[in-house]
Amino acid sequence: MYIPHLKNEIVTPALDYLGLGGARAVNQVTGTFLAEGYAGGFTYLKQLGKGPAVGAMQMEPVTYNDIWKNFLTGSKRSHIAALLKNIAGTFNTDSNGIPKPNTLTGDIFFAAAMCRIFYLRVPAALPLATDASGMAQYHKKYYNTSLGKAVWQDNVDRFQQAIDA
Repeated sequence: MYIPHLKNEIVTPALDYLGLGGARAVNQVTGTFLAEGYAGGFTYLKQLGKGPAVGAMQMEPVTYNDIWKNFLTGSKRSHIAALLKNIAGTFNTDSNGIPKPNTLTGDIFFAAAMCRIFYLRVPAALPLATDASGMAQYHKKYYNTSLGKAVWQDNVDRFQQAIDA
């Protein structure tokens, strides 16, 4: 995928629709796509082997469900939940009208939006929009975590590509 198109035609409009855009967020989400989904050339829509991660951002269903249950539920963020439901549509929802986790696989706008919501939960501020090293470290610490296989140093160039796009 041509990275400027990913950044400008997918990530930016999805985040702007949520009212959660800006250079820091757009670069962090674009870099996350490059580190998570694009590392293998964006060949796989589901984690290979026994891993449960799905979609362009390789989010695990447990994480996805936690976001909906513990972060988006309630009146404080109901407007964000409604916007996410608008992006996802109604064809793949559960009995409560919440998009199913596998929606992340087929809808890259939705995957980008959910990645931003993931980062919105992190108490630490997003790194500066031009700090590829900081973004790679932030991704590793909060998104990939110490249990993940990513090595932040290996992803600095991917976050730089996101910045440069």
